[in-house]
Amino acid sequence: MAHCLVALFLVLARSSVAAYSIESVKVGHFLSVGGTSSDSGADVHLRSSLRKTERQPELLSEGSCHDAVPGEACYDDTIWAKGHAINTRPQWYPGLTNESSFADFQAHLHYCYWSRCPMPCASTRQQKCEMVDRFWSSDNCQDVTEGNCYNNVKWAVDTGIKIKPEWYPGLTEQSSFRQVQFLLFKFGDQGCPEPCCHDALPGERCHEDVAWAMSHGINIPEVSHAYPQSLTNQSGFAEFQAYLHACYPDRCPKPCASTEVMALQHVGGMDCPDTHKF
Repeated sequence: MAHCLVALFLVLARSSVAAYSIESVKVGHFLSVGGTSSDSGADVHLRSSLRKTERQPELLSEGSCHDAVPGEACYDDTIWAKGHAINTRPQWYPGLTNESSFADFQAHLHYCYWSRCPMPCASTRQQKCEMVDRFWSSDNCQDVTEGNCYNNVKWAVDTGIKIKPEWYPGLTEQSSFRQVQFLLFKFGDQGCPEPCCHDALPGERCHEDVAWAMSHGINIPEVSHAYPQSLTNQSGFAEFQAYLHACYPDRCPKPCASTEVMALQHVGGMDCPDTHKF
């Protein structure tokens, strides 16, 4: 069994996916190749540690990296970003300038807008998405279980929303404890920290992934079987986000709303896709 380090992030059920080879390794995950003495025809698995077996299809690898060439959409996007957008929308390209290499821009599009470009084979300094607010961070979150914030949230859940709904805009009597905590956190009073959940917002990559799954993935026969039976094209945004979090936690945080998907996961009634079928 051979092991080398790679970083690879692909999401289930996109119509075009970037591909990687042993030669295009980036630090981040372990690549295990078995059943062959070469990288051709190998049984390839990516793991976040040598002892862990991933469930996520996005950690499977095949093929090779690719430097965009004229005639490809990625090439046009990269040229536009490097020659025009970096001057008019520099906030879209943190850490890059118009002197940065083509590969740096292509890698940025790969990490921050993964469906736009494959990872380039050429050397690049870009190893992750540096855009602010592109990904939600759980570094400072806390689900309260006692204290002043907990008491205020519990009162709101049990009583406040019923008798003073105007105090809790956007919430209903069906709102979860975490949703109430998040609202009090946004208000900046009651001493409430941000809960360890997050409803994806426009501009975040999770939001794009959920929107794609809702409008396309669930309707494509070749991949629709990957979604649990509880999900349909009539299911809400939170249900799809909960599914992506359950099976691809690196891609989406847990939504604050209570969902049927999370309930199924809690009782062991939901399976993530078999990676060997993709």
